[in-house]
Amino acid sequence: MSVATAVRPAERVWDPSREALRATFWLGVRETRTVLRMPAFLLPNLIIPIFFFYVMVGSLQEFAARSGITNWKGFQIPVSIMFAVMSGSAGLNMVNDIESGYFDKLLVTPASRFSLLIGAMAADFLRIMAQGLIVASLAMITGTTFVTGVTGMLVMIFMASVFGIAYSGVGFAIALKTGNAQATQSLWALFMPFMFLTTAFAPEEALSGWLATAATFNPMTYLLRGMRALTMTGWVVSDIAVAFGTAALLGAVTMTLALLALRGRVR
Repeated sequence: MSVATAVRPAERVWDPSREALRATFWLGVRETRTVLRMPAFLLPNLIIPIFFFYVMVGSLQEFAARSGITNWKGFQIPVSIMFAVMSGSAGLNMVNDIESGYFDKLLVTPASRFSLLIGAMAADFLRIMAQGLIVASLAMITGTTFVTGVTGMLVMIFMASVFGIAYSGVGFAIALKTGNAQATQSLWALFMPFMFLTTAFAPEEALSGWLATAATFNPMTYLLRGMRALTMTGWVVSDIAVAFGTAALLGAVTMTLALLALRGRVR
């Protein structure tokens, strides 16, 4: 008599890295759905840069041409894209989760604590890339030219989005540290002087005095230089590399702040 041999299925081996990636993915999906259900997070981040771009082009294009800037649209579109990717909504969903108690529920799940932050930031990165793409596409449709073409436009949006998500690390740090929506929204107030103390409205050689000094130490100056190379000059590798390097250095600082705030929140 034959004896049937039962074959036991292979037991699933726990892989912490794979589980962390899964948790990051699904937390990012949830964050994306939350943003799509709340247009208030999207519309202001599109209306303001588009309005800014067309007002600046319409009011100062002739003056810029007399000053020697022949491609004023190409000079200004990087500024508008920075308005799109450096919004004040970074971390607001996380604040809502903290205030509602949902964040505490996430802490009792097996999800990696690191995934709670990275999932939210990954979704925010996709959001700001989409916003930058909409603004740049609209500008191209209405006559803005990129000397590097569509490829250069996409590289510029990616460059700006990397810088934007690096800057948003401050918002996530404030959200985790305070759990307060008003404090988190103050990130926008920090952005305004950060933007205007740079080459937003005039080339570097036209600045003087304390403003020239402030622009020299402002990391956004080097980002705008790299972005304007793609719109006005061409594939200037040195300017593009410096722009990406500046974004990476800023990200190293802000991610450290966000991780320290996360550790304090989950302790």
